Amino acid sequence: MTETAEGAAIDVEAIAPAIVKVGGGRGFIVSSGTDHYVITAAHCLPRSRYPRPHLANSGNDLIFPEIIGQIGSKKRNIWGELCVLSLTDDIAVLAAPDNQSLPERADEYERFTGTALSVGISPVAVPPSEWHSLPGAPAWVLSVQRQWVPCAVFNNGRFLYVRGASIESGMSGSPILDTNGAAIGAISTSSNDDTVNMHPSLTDCLPTWLLRKLEHAQRLNHRSESKP
Repeated sequence: MTETAEGAAIDVEAIAPAIVKVGGGRGFIVSSGTDHYVITAAHCLPRSRYPRPHLANSGNDLIFPEIIGQIGSKKRNIWGELCVLSLTDDIAVLAAPDNQSLPERADEYERFTGTALSVGISPVAVPPSEWHSLPGAPAWVLSVQRQWVPCAVFNNGRFLYVRGASIESGMSGSPILDTNGAAIGAISTSSNDDTVNMHPSLTDCLPTWLLRKLEHAQRLNHRSESKP
């Protein structure tokens, strides 16, 4: 259990299976209740597999074989089907393969993605000119050594900037967590210092159709938890 700056707690052991290896980096699992998705940085996926930008892609065009695996392992034996790709925001999302054409791969994906993170709301956007006088919103990032490191984040209305934690090569695709342990962003860029890094904010960069599904699932969870 990791205590956060505001006294909340992140159950490190409970969420560990939701952080995974994706392509050349990392990713993390979120759930709409019935469907599970793996969010990562777009640059973690092999560029040779990027589909052509049209809606006539077949399932085979969108399948990434052996793209997901356990973090810390060299093996990636889980297949995923691409459902979101934004090169300008550096964010991608994988879903389960079609259970009609690839039933075994779909079953493997569902078993592997059973543990999921919730998606939180990004901090209120603040003009960059005001960041120097503000503490930022408390958050956590997963280091290369797989240790949760506290930091502060600022939102410019599209991207999150991390202060107080070094963002290194190998962290791409990792989640940025708020103090409740909910994912609010995905690590994208790295630099030699901890002053300026740019990362997609989930509530600003994920497509509306996916955010609706994730928000609906969280509302249902809150209702069930509030019942006596």
